[in-house]
This record gives sequence, C-alpha cells and structure tokens, in this order.
Amino acid sequence: MLKHMGKILVPLVLLQFIVGCESEDTDNLKLEIESLKQEMSQLSKAVGKIEGDIEEVKELALKPPKKQPKTLPNQPNFTENGNLPILGSSEAKIAIVEFSDFQCPYCKRYTDNAFKQIKENYIDTGKVQYVARDFPLNFHPQAKPAAIAAMCSFKQGAYWPMRDMMFGNIKQLSEEFFQTAATDLSLNMEQFSNCLKDKAVAEKVEKDLALGKSLGVRGTPSFLIGRVENNQLVEPRIVVGAQRYPVFESLLNELAKEKK
Repeated sequence: MLKHMGKILVPLVLLQFIVGCESEDTDNLKLEIESLKQEMSQLSKAVGKIEGDIEEVKELALKPPKKQPKTLPNQPNFTENGNLPILGSSEAKIAIVEFSDFQCPYCKRYTDNAFKQIKENYIDTGKVQYVARDFPLNFHPQAKPAAIAAMCSFKQGAYWPMRDMMFGNIKQLSEEFFQTAATDLSLNMEQFSNCLKDKAVAEKVEKDLALGKSLGVRGTPSFLIGRVENNQLVEPRIVVGAQRYPVFESLLNELAKEKK
C-alpha cells in the first residue's frame, strides 16, 4: 500500500511513478490519485490567492492613494503688479505659481514633460496665467546664481528663453555659461553683467525663497494653483513634485468648473 508522504512535491513524483507502473490494488490507487488531485487543486487555489495579494500590495506601493492637495490662504497681488516672469493672459481666471530651482533634475523633468502640455493646453489658450518664482536649494551651488541670471534676463525681456537654456544644460550652469547664454540671446552684456552684481536682484531671489518657506514649500518643484479674483490667488492648493500632466489637468479642470 502506498503511503501519503507530502503535499507539494511528492504528489507529482507519485503520479509520475503511477504512470510508469501499475499496482495490483487498482481501486486503492485510484482513490489515492483522486485524493492527491483534490489536494493539488486546493494548493493551486491557495497559491493563486497569495499571488493576487502580492500584486495588490505592489499596486498600492506603486500607485499610493491620491491625497487632496493642501489648501493655503488667499495670496494677494500674487504677480507683484506684473513684476515677476509671467506667461499667459492676465485675464485668465486660474493661475499657477511655480517655485523652482534651475539645478534641480526634477524641475527639469517637469519642464521637459508636464509643463509643455500645460503651456499648450492651458497657458497658450488663455485659460491659465503662469508665474515663475525662485526656490534655490542650498545644496545646489549654482541654483542661486542661475536664478539671479534668469532675473537679469527678465529685465531685458528674455526670461523664458534663458530658462529653457538653463534647464537644457543644468550640469553646465556656471558664470561662463550665463555670459555665453546672454550673448546668444543678444542681451546688452554691460547691463547683464551689472545686473548680476545688483544686490536688489539677489534680495528678490531671497524674498522668493522666504515666501516659499512661509507657505510650506520644502522642495522643488512646488506649485500654488488656484482661482484668480480681484488680483489675488484664491485658496490656492499646493502641489509638490514633478507630477505628471494628468495631475495638473485634473486640478485645473476642477477649478474651471468651480469658476463656472
């Protein structure tokens, strides 16, 4: 009489043995085979459930539950009377204020991906006005000099082209790069060089940094997104990180519905 010895490997071996040999006690063998088949079926179902549980855990880890962005107090005069780099129509009823670092790879990722779609679908169509502010992180040595150089380009109407050049070359940022980029943009080099030394421009960058910290910004890129009413950003929500375009699209569409 064959003995029942295991639940996973032994049944397979036993079945192979039976296929190759025949026992005199055929009825008993048939019962044993049926019993083993049932156990293997139950084991297969148990393994399948475990695999399903593992996949569910992996999915939760890769796609954590969405959290509602934190809402901040209203931000009056959020464009500082137009003295900040701005894209889009001043009549747009939704605004995005970006806090960015020119040496941050995540800011570059956002600029290369989500920003392009936001610009095409919302900024260029007059639905959103976009404001750029600086948040140079202290462990990026070229971030603050880059922010100053960008503001000096802004004073000559070339902020956004300079921004594109900087994010396209975040590993080459240096005094020499800023001078070369300004030359390529046909800026007045005397004015540009003097501006780089202007303490007021450096103070503006520090002011942006202080404002961001007061609002809870801790890393870059970070965004304030809200409705525009009477030259103030109403109950802006803060979005952190190089989020994908659908995250911005969902929030912007939601704000558009609220406006209506």
